[in-house]
Amino acid sequence: MLGSELSTGNEIALIVVAAIFIAFALACSFLIPRYKPDFPGPTGLSVFVIVSVVMFGLMVATVNFFG
Repeated sequence: MLGSELSTGNEIALIVVAAIFIAFALACSFLIPRYKPDFPGPTGLSVFVIVSVVMFGLMVATVNFFG
């Protein structure tokens, strides 16, 4: 990248965490509802919200730390 001051390790860390976040979002949007139409359902909603908030926090912390 032109003008990038990030080391290769930092870029890799950002890419890996972003890929995990994107995979989680796509799986929750397209893959899981195909096999479980009521996803997340009334009983799994709290777990889904907690995992979503943790994933978001991990992404923000990664950008703050490595970026």
